[in-house]
Amino acid sequence: MIFGVSPTKDAVVIARTTGRRETFAIKSIVSIPFEMQSGDDLTELLRRLVAMFDRDGKRTLSAIALLGSSSGRFKASVEAIKAEAIIELAAAHTSVPVVKVTAASLIRALACAVGQKWHSRAGELLNPKGRHQTWSRGAAGAAAAAYKVAGGR
Repeated sequence: MIFGVSPTKDAVVIARTTGRRETFAIKSIVSIPFEMQSGDDLTELLRRLVAMFDRDGKRTLSAIALLGSSSGRFKASVEAIKAEAIIELAAAHTSVPVVKVTAASLIRALACAVGQKWHSRAGELLNPKGRHQTWSRGAAGAAAAAYKVAGGR
């Protein structure tokens, strides 16, 4: 199992996935909203992430595919960067390896056409019939990161 994780300004989006390449499937998409007003907010986010990654102490997942915060032309918010650090801390608490995925690498992994944005390609490839009603830009990032780590093109 791979958890694709995409930190955004106000939520951490997690896509729980299974399979490799042709058998890749998204089992669920969860959005954990958060605020970064105090240390208590960070502690609560950490607690919720540890609970999700630990899953009652069972070590059934193989990795966390973390879509790294952008540092290029379209920089990530401070909140997303803090959430990324908390995700890595939660992974360390549960001894689950983290594989960082860059947004730029998703263009090739998803086999985007020339000029095609990876967000739209992720929707075509990973949510073609709109099965996941909670599909969003964050969900596209989480699912695409997991797809890449699972051995997608």
